[in-house]
Amino acid sequence: MDIRKVQRTGEMHYVYLPTSWCKKYDMTSDAQVSLTENPDGSLVVSAELQDRKPKHVRLSLDETNPEILHKILVACYINPLTSFQIDLEKELDFAKLLEQKKLISLESVELDKKKITYEGSISVTDPSSLLKTMIRKVKNMLIVMTKNYDKELIGRYEEEIDRLKMLIDKSIISTLMYYTPTKLTTIDLYYLSLISKDLERLVDHLGMIPKKESKFLKELDTVIETLKGILESESKQKSFTIDTALEFTKKAVLFDKKGSSDYHKARIRATLKTISEVILDWSVTKEIESK
Repeated sequence: MDIRKVQRTGEMHYVYLPTSWCKKYDMTSDAQVSLTENPDGSLVVSAELQDRKPKHVRLSLDETNPEILHKILVACYINPLTSFQIDLEKELDFAKLLEQKKLISLESVELDKKKITYEGSISVTDPSSLLKTMIRKVKNMLIVMTKNYDKELIGRYEEEIDRLKMLIDKSIISTLMYYTPTKLTTIDLYYLSLISKDLERLVDHLGMIPKKESKFLKELDTVIETLKGILESESKQKSFTIDTALEFTKKAVLFDKKGSSDYHKARIRATLKTISEVILDWSVTKEIESK
């Protein structure tokens, strides 16, 4: 490792490039280099200019199963593509495809007989902010369910949370593929991804809880509020501690402990426990990073 001192002139900071490296790549006084900031804070200097061209994918598929096509469509959507096109061998009943969960949330996706196209302009670079918004949406959904139980509004919240989950995936994949500048480390992105997946699963079952279960819903709201506090403290760079992670874990483990064997309630309980394990893992990671 070559250690070099950072020097400063006025508002400019600079480091001299190694002479041997400059000779190797024929660097002259008018040469240009590419600078890439990685998620871990490291800076990569490349002798070759990195031109990030728009990415397009075109697929030809002999597939008619709406569920499988939906999965392919979502996979294309969450990757950092400026556009994609899926050509189908057979004309599809798009009404069945539209019935698939989440598809309605994919803006800029067009369906036309034997062709699916996407021309995207969405660029998301802050998965932490998206996760905060996601948890707030869960809180708002719980408020609606405990007060007026407006089924249409509950359904809209489910769709928005599904969309946020996909945008988080899109942001994380883009960051890891292209080293998009972010204050988050790679391990932070990993934990954020796990939590967003579990929150989406929780909401899938939450929408099936009937209005009469107000006690269950209010207790769940208390647990979600604790999780919200932890995630917001992390995003403000006030790292949550093992103690606060344990506080959430206790609430998650004890939540509705003597509840019924109802499938959806049982899945919500199990998902909360899984989220608590992720939060504990994350808190220990942060403890190690602080040493």
